[in-house]
Amino acid sequence: MKYLPLLVLVLAGAALTTQSAVNSQLRSGLHSVMWAVLASYVVGSITAALVLLAMQSPLPTLADVSGVKWYEWTGGALGMVYIAAIVFSLPRVGAASLFALVVTGQLLTAVLYDHFGLMSLPRHSFSLSKLAGVLLLAAGAYLLHRK
Repeated sequence: MKYLPLLVLVLAGAALTTQSAVNSQLRSGLHSVMWAVLASYVVGSITAALVLLAMQSPLPTLADVSGVKWYEWTGGALGMVYIAAIVFSLPRVGAASLFALVVTGQLLTAVLYDHFGLMSLPRHSFSLSKLAGVLLLAAGAYLLHRK
């Protein structure tokens, strides 16, 4: 059972790569990055609503909603930027380079969030081994993208 979260994350990564390829094809079919992004969000929103209905999940209360910080509402906008960047970039750089660069950006951001405890995350100090990991990942991204 301790390996289940790891398997879930590997499957999530596979889903993300597949979603990127599907959205890139959708962009080609619709001839627009932003229409592909909107279609992706509409289908995702309908899917989330169906899952919530199936789970019979109660609506958040007004107190719940009013207690949310302003920046906690920006996830959808950040997701839109991410999907648009993926849909725009995938045919230009290829899937391997794209995800190497995306993961490099994620890791750099995560190291900063961890070190400074940003976004209410627990603090995890920066170390030489973390620096080595970031540099190796960045080198891998460079090698994957190099012609």
